[in-house]
Amino acid sequence: MRSSDPDIWESRPPDGGVEDFSELTARIASKVVERQLTVPSVVLLESVKPLSFLGNQMLIFLDPVLSLVVDSKDYRKFVRMIEDRDNVEKLICAIEEENARDVERRAVVKASRPGRRGFLSWFRRGHGRGEPKGDGIGRQGNNQDSGD
Repeated sequence: MRSSDPDIWESRPPDGGVEDFSELTARIASKVVERQLTVPSVVLLESVKPLSFLGNQMLIFLDPVLSLVVDSKDYRKFVRMIEDRDNVEKLICAIEEENARDVERRAVVKASRPGRRGFLSWFRRGHGRGEPKGDGIGRQGNNQDSGD
């Protein structure tokens, strides 16, 4: 199939139904979260959502150059996906949901680690050495009034 074929950029599948982009959005969302680019990608997608059709046309124009770098089948599917604003919104939601799952996974991993303390906790008085020495104002030992 050549890039000059008119059917290559058709928005609808040959049977006339609606094309399903859920697998592609899930892959994009997992890659974005894996690279910890959730916030920049959501801001970018929200800001270009009103111009999604123009972005689609620009990506079609850049296809000959970009197809040298990326997989043509996935690229064309992505271009067809961002043509519709609803699909851009679904991609944003998929990224946010994947990020929420990643935050939960990280919290579980962090909770399962043995008692780790922050870096500055090592400099606190009496850090992990039983009873703290002194009364906190510089005096050492038993500071009970002897009644003299």
